[in-house]
Amino acid sequence: MPSRLSDRLLASGIVSAEGVRAAVARQAVYGGALDTALLELEALDETTLWEELVEATGLTMPARALCEAPEKIVNPDGSPALDLDGAWSARCRAVPVGIRDGTLQILCGEPVAGTEIAGRAGALGMPYALSVAPEIWIAAVQQAIYGRPMEPRLVRLFARIVGAEPVRRWQASHRPPPAPALPEPPIEIPPPPPPPRRVEEAAPLPATAPAAVRPDAIDVASLIEQLEAGDDIEAAQAALVAFALQDFGTKPKRWAAWWAAHEGEDRMGWLFEGLSHKAPEIRAAAEQELRARTGQYFGYAFDLPRREREAARARWQAWWAESGRRR
Repeated sequence: MPSRLSDRLLASGIVSAEGVRAAVARQAVYGGALDTALLELEALDETTLWEELVEATGLTMPARALCEAPEKIVNPDGSPALDLDGAWSARCRAVPVGIRDGTLQILCGEPVAGTEIAGRAGALGMPYALSVAPEIWIAAVQQAIYGRPMEPRLVRLFARIVGAEPVRRWQASHRPPPAPALPEPPIEIPPPPPPPRRVEEAAPLPATAPAAVRPDAIDVASLIEQLEAGDDIEAAQAALVAFALQDFGTKPKRWAAWWAAHEGEDRMGWLFEGLSHKAPEIRAAAEQELRARTGQYFGYAFDLPRREREAARARWQAWWAESGRRR
């Protein structure tokens, strides 16, 4: 009468009780079949494992050719000839490997999913025969028949059992075909950038740009306290934005942190930083004040593409560092 592999090994004494417990514990952690865990722990060799699987399941050992050269059963047009797909194979740990003398040969693992295999295979209307094999061989044949790649863990074990070079050849010959490449999107050629604007052609500033303010006319600490108190917060925020050319909304802690870090800095640094702000209104305000203070332009406009804006900002800032500051 068929038994579980663990029961068979304990009854035969081929593997000690400690060895079986260690393999069962490894199986619980890493999954897979018990025979895989036994091979990984080197509790027994492959030949002995095949023999014990045969004794435990009451099935036969397959002809080696059915494992090393399985036959995918297809129609003349290449479509599957059997209603035994990859999902069924994975669920039942079984895979058809060919037809011999009119009988469908099915390789299966332990524990044998006898009822499920009989339900699907029996519905094919043709006789079938079951043979048992270790999980590494089931996975290798599934890759050959269904294109289902072996798990890295099983590939490593398979290479240790049968040799690295045979496994390398097996993997190369049964590698799934690559997925068809997606068509490349059409290349859109952007229009050429507009020529640099002259000062008189610069775009008008947005209506919502912060108004320029005198630094000595702002009490930053009082405005931050106003935000904390919730007293006319919109006016306080607008005054802070116009002064700092930054925008931290109505969050007093962020404004206080910025002021603590920049209180002693030259305002010109804030203006150049404002030229790179994500808000066009702040960029426009910084541009307007810098043009008024320096009398220079360097091709900057707040609504140019980012790359052109940054190039002009760099020229403007370099001029200021080299000679503008002295003027």
